[in-house]
Amino acid sequence: MNESSDGLVVKNNPFTNHQLPLGVRLFMNAAKLTFHVTGRVSPRLAGVLALRLFMTPPRFPIPRRELKIRESARLTMYEIHGEQIAVRTWGEGPSVLLCHGWGGRGTQFFALIEALVAAGYRAIAFDAPAHGDSSGIRTNMLMASKTIAGIVEREAPISAVIGHSFGCGIALLAIDRHQIPSDKVILFSCFTDTLWISQQFAKAFAISDGVIEAMRQTANQRFAHHFDKPWDWMDLSPVNTINKVTGDLLLIHDKQDTHVPYQHALKLKQIAPQIQLLTTEGLGHKKILMNKQCVDACIEHIRG
Repeated sequence: MNESSDGLVVKNNPFTNHQLPLGVRLFMNAAKLTFHVTGRVSPRLAGVLALRLFMTPPRFPIPRRELKIRESARLTMYEIHGEQIAVRTWGEGPSVLLCHGWGGRGTQFFALIEALVAAGYRAIAFDAPAHGDSSGIRTNMLMASKTIAGIVEREAPISAVIGHSFGCGIALLAIDRHQIPSDKVILFSCFTDTLWISQQFAKAFAISDGVIEAMRQTANQRFAHHFDKPWDWMDLSPVNTINKVTGDLLLIHDKQDTHVPYQHALKLKQIAPQIQLLTTEGLGHKKILMNKQCVDACIEHIRG
């Protein structure tokens, strides 16, 4: 469980690197016990329970630093595939779509939003299903990529797409399966594949290989018709979708990222040598979104 399908050794875990409250830590311990017992009795049932948990994002309080940009936004609620999706916009000019990470919110891009508006762009940030002010309890990459396609349809034309972490995966999937524009794409802290994500989830909750395989099979069966053809987990992975970007692509990744290790960026660069890679140090997984060098690089990339 320490390696992904492409051999990347993982020293950290995106499911446990957050500063979790005591109640969440107690829940995780209870979940581990549940999977241990249920997995011995019925791996299939344990797989169903694991999928429910896997698709349930955590919700964190909005930090004070995001309040100013949140209050200055124009908020629209779109109904997309049965969910109420919160979409916020700022500024005037060519539109740039921002796709946040798992458990996050659109306003996490506050530094980039301010820079985009100052540079003459219109920033569009949304809360994915089951995130922020949007409705829902559970979501996944398939649902979130359809949400992106629905937003693009309503907010077209889109000049650039920017993703962070989980937001990278769903942006690339929307480019691949829903043909959203990809003239300018920027990916912060992008992971390589969904098998790695499920492996880290299994590691965080001490879930056996048999149960995690049952979870994957349940997902394939339950969401078999989300696309126009059958899919497997690797079909959703950036290693297979990144080459569907037709325009200029910039990767930004920190060497000390403890959620998505830097090796993921190197793997993606190896797969698609034409992409640009901006490497930072000491910013980790989240501060990278607020760094002036990174923000300036985004504006330059979109303008170029």
